[in-house]
Formats: sequence, structure tokens, C-alpha cells
Amino acid sequence: MTLALRYVAHSEIGLVRKNNQDSAYVSPTMLMVADGMGGAAAGDLAAAVAIRELKAADGAFTGEEMMDVVADAIDRAGEVISELIEADPSLDGMGSTVCGVMFDGTQLGVANIGDSRAYLYRDAVLTRLTRDHSWVQTLVDEGRITEAEALEHPHRSLILKVINGQPHHQPDLQLVDVQAGDRLLICSDGLCGMVTDKVIAAELDGDREEVLAALIGLAHHEGGQDNITIILADVIDGEPEGATEVLGAAAVLDLDNPAETTARQAVVAAETGPRPDPGAGELVRYSPLARRRASTWVKVVLAVFIPLLAIGGAGTLWYSYTQGQYYLGAHETTLAIFQGVPEPVFNLPLSHVVEQDTTRVVDLPPYYQERVLETMPADSLDAARSTLATLRLKAAECIRQRTMPQSTPTPTPTPSSSTSSTAKPGSTPATSPSPTPPASPTPTDTSTPAAPMEC
Repeated sequence: MTLALRYVAHSEIGLVRKNNQDSAYVSPTMLMVADGMGGAAAGDLAAAVAIRELKAADGAFTGEEMMDVVADAIDRAGEVISELIEADPSLDGMGSTVCGVMFDGTQLGVANIGDSRAYLYRDAVLTRLTRDHSWVQTLVDEGRITEAEALEHPHRSLILKVINGQPHHQPDLQLVDVQAGDRLLICSDGLCGMVTDKVIAAELDGDREEVLAALIGLAHHEGGQDNITIILADVIDGEPEGATEVLGAAAVLDLDNPAETTARQAVVAAETGPRPDPGAGELVRYSPLARRRASTWVKVVLAVFIPLLAIGGAGTLWYSYTQGQYYLGAHETTLAIFQGVPEPVFNLPLSHVVEQDTTRVVDLPPYYQERVLETMPADSLDAARSTLATLRLKAAECIRQRTMPQSTPTPTPTPSSSTSSTAKPGSTPATSPSPTPPASPTPTDTSTPAAPMEC
């Protein structure tokens, strides 16, 4: 039996964003979505690079071959992104998710890095084929928050792995068997980051075009706050057919001249009128480190005095000052000491990790998790190390509390009463000795024990 895909695809800016940083590629043997991030640091370029490399790798492959082909394409995309950043440091910070499948007629080669998603809908049951590489997903996995709460979590946009030129960011890869009648959904978080899986599943029955329109409507109903890219495909009995198509940023960017093209896209978007951009947090989208909002005086310094100092040749002094600062934050899933300041200037990062610790942020009490995510400033490297040592202890105590068996207190035995003697008849009663006062009891510590840490 020969299986084939029938598909529809859509990519748009959404209702709020200034330009489309999503890209997608569809063909009879490959369905892929890439969600760029980095804001002004050219997330659209990163997504377009990823889709270009995947498109170039598309072909008739089977089984494990599909996994190798996709992994190599993602590696190449990372190398290209790294080269672009090296050539133009203003692009530092850009990255892209990738999520999708290759298809060989019987199996899917599923690849995922980031928080775009692939779903399988079979017999009215929706199943996720991928796991989000996001901060909130770790909280969901550990039962700390629900899926619905994850949609509203203040750190829902923080991603732990993306394609950004870092070699240790590798995708998840797996083979999945399919059968006729299966429906596939691949989308960016412009859809799955807005509504729960249950809401999505309720719209998946029916004609592909109508279902696609309904899914776009869901995203719009929730405010359309992000770019929306959706691929909907049915597995059917038949021969392969369908047009090859590139969508989103990859369809319009000139990758032979990436910097100018990206800048031109921003200008075109700006000319269409101002739009509020909730993606201001996009600059920190794939670092699990929530940047604190600068206070008014800091904003004034950054907006007024920093440009003046740079013009006067004093920018070096400012940079030297920032590198004398330290703070604790989260690097991927563990604690780390950073040198510099968390707030970037002109999209240029002013901090880097100087010491990575193995203590996981999720092992801290909730209060300290939030403190770490907001960053904890320190007066010096030694002060940062001291704070880190304290956090290690708090994490260890939480781990101990979670693993400590519940103990049952042993009851204290009640002492038996003294046996009194009985006088014999006719005997002379003996003089009763003076009773010996009982020994004073040993003072007992009645202070209330410290309450266990809330973990």
C-alpha cells in the first residue's frame, strides 16, 4: 500500500507584529516550520536560513536516512547563522526553531528544536509528536503548572534550545509510523502558544481548507499576538502529489544579501503604520533569563547619555563599567554567574557566563526561582559566589524534603508506679523515712522548630 500526503499551508504576520519572522516549506516528502527570534537581531533571517537548508536537503529518503538528512541540514543552518553573526555582530542574538517531518510513504522522520510543534490526529485523538524545549515545559513536565497555566506564564517565551550557531543545541529526532486517515498539524507558537491542545483538537475534523481557516481564527481570537504559521496534512492511499512551496520570510528574503534585505523588511513594515509589539521580549526569547525592566533613570541613561558618550569616544569607559558588574541568573536549566549587566544596549549583549553551576533552577524554592529568573545582582565575583553557595544549600534542602520518607514518631513509654510494701501483723512499725523529693526534671527545649522551607 502506497501512502501519500495532501496538505495546505499558511504563514502570516498576525495582528500585532511588525513583520513575519516565521518561515515554512512544504513538499510531498517534507513539511517544515521555522519560527525566527531575536527581534531586531534578524529572527526572520535565521528562520529563512533554516528553511533554505532544509529545502536543499529534501528528497526521496527512507527510515533512518531521513533523520540523518534533517540533522545535517539543521547543522548546516547553524553554521551559516554562526558565519553571519561573525560577519555582522549586530545579528548576534538571532535564532530559529525548526519543527516538522520528512515522509517516506510509511513513516515520518520527526525533527524538533525549540517550541514549534508537530501533532498527529488519529481517530479523534490529538497527540503531540514533539516536546517543547521551553522553560515552562519543564514546569509542566514536573507537575508544577498546567498546560493552561503555561499559556499565561510570564516566562512562557523563554526557549532552552534553538538553532543559533551553538553546536550543543541539537534537535530531537524520531521515527513515527503513520496510516491512512491520519492528520498532521505542524505549527509555530502563534497557534499552539495561544490555545490549549484541547481547543485545537476540537477544530481538526473536516475539510482541510476549512480546518486551516478555523485554526487561523483561533489564533486571531486570542489576539494574533505572534506570527502564525500552520501546515495541515492528511495521510491518504494514493500517489505522491502536491506543489512545493516556500512561505513566510524565506519566500521574500534575499539570502545573498541578508543584512540589507532584513533592514529593508523592517522599513517596509514600519511604513504600514505603527503597531504595538508584544515581542519586545523576543530579544530574550531563547535565554531562560527574564530581563528586568530598567528603571526610569536607567532608561534615560541608555537613551540619552550612552549615545553621547559613544560619540565623544567614551563608550569604552561604559563598557568597562558594565564588565565590572556581576549577577546570578539562569543559563539553560542551571544557575550561573554572569559578568556584565543583563540589559543589552542597541541589541548588543553586555553580559556573559563566567561560572556555570550544576544546580538546577527548578530545584530551588519557588520564591528563589523567580529571583533567579529576574537576575540577582552582586557587588563582586566573590559576593556572587557566596550567593550561589546559599542557593545550592536551598536547592539541596528542597531535594532532601522531596525525597525524605515520612517518619512516625515513637511513643514515649509511661513509667510504672512504685510498688508499696505491706507491714506484717504484730511487727513494730518502722519509722517511715522522709520522702525524697523527686529529682527536678531536665529542662526541655520548648522552642518551636523552624518551619520547613516551602519547596
